[in-house]
Amino acid sequence: MSAAHTRFTSTVTDPRERGREFGETWRERVRATAENYRDLFARAEVPDPDGRGALALTRIGTWAPPLADEIHGIAEGAALPVDRVAALNARTEILAHRDGGGPGECTTLVALGGPDEEAIAAQNWDWYGGLADNWLEWEIPHRDGRRTLTLTEFGVVGKIGVNDRGVGCLFNILHHRCDGAGMGVPVHVVSRRLLDEADTVTEALKIIGSAGVSASTTITVVGALSAGKTAISPELWPGGTGHVLPDPDGLLLHTNHFLTRPAADGDTEPATDPDTLVRYEVLRRRLYGRGGDLTEAEALAALADHTGGVCVHSGGPFEFQTLACVRIDLAARALRVVPGPPCGHPTPGNPTGDTLKAGRQHL
Repeated sequence: MSAAHTRFTSTVTDPRERGREFGETWRERVRATAENYRDLFARAEVPDPDGRGALALTRIGTWAPPLADEIHGIAEGAALPVDRVAALNARTEILAHRDGGGPGECTTLVALGGPDEEAIAAQNWDWYGGLADNWLEWEIPHRDGRRTLTLTEFGVVGKIGVNDRGVGCLFNILHHRCDGAGMGVPVHVVSRRLLDEADTVTEALKIIGSAGVSASTTITVVGALSAGKTAISPELWPGGTGHVLPDPDGLLLHTNHFLTRPAADGDTEPATDPDTLVRYEVLRRRLYGRGGDLTEAEALAALADHTGGVCVHSGGPFEFQTLACVRIDLAARALRVVPGPPCGHPTPGNPTGDTLKAGRQHL
């Protein structure tokens, strides 16, 4: 069952007060999300997640102090221990402490189009079916008039998004044998900071490159015409950052395995969850040579296809499903969101919807 598409716009710009407003407004949803993750951490046999949250909060306070303040505010508003809210923001890092790091998620595609056209940038966000009601679209105004828009989970400061300067990001988890040592900057905090601060793709890449991480992820950065139109996927891992560029036709695809070296030499995903390879191959074959002329309808149809598990459905809380299909509308500086698996919703790429398929089970 797909989540309702909840939207919220903050009315205050001070980070701590903004967090407190969010926590008070969505107290029950934040608390439910925190409880869901406590169950998930316990199922994954992760010891002391709140203690790991405290370590993450220290890293956030050093690397992104305003976001540490916001997390404090969310905790105050939701009447939760701040370490527990910090653990929500570090859920990728906490799950990376178990052997193998956990399952992969998400399929991303970007087609740059013609020289005077905005890029098409979209992804399926795949995660546990039991968390399907735990996300929203959050608009965040800043003191100087800047605006951040992010699709994220209740209590988590950011994920997929776009800002009013035309810089957007898409998000795919990766897994490396070096993940889980210590506590790095949480990758969800990295995505939010780049959305808050970056005016161009170049600035976003600098922010990403300054974050020392303990869990691997690729954050695909896309730019509007005004923000240095391109798409680049930095692959973050504990040993550094690799960068994936579009092919010569302007197409960039990413699933959940590394595409750069030396990180690919320590990639655990092809052995534990090889569907990442299948999804990548299916999309590459379907969209080959289309980076310059792919339409929005064709992009969304590709993400609604069940071939290889691109669009995936859940049979239970610990099976993966596509929780949302998200397109970044760079011209409008907006997110176009289809809740749940995109195949069942009328879209330009799938006007009638189609049948459901079985999900992928993890944990």
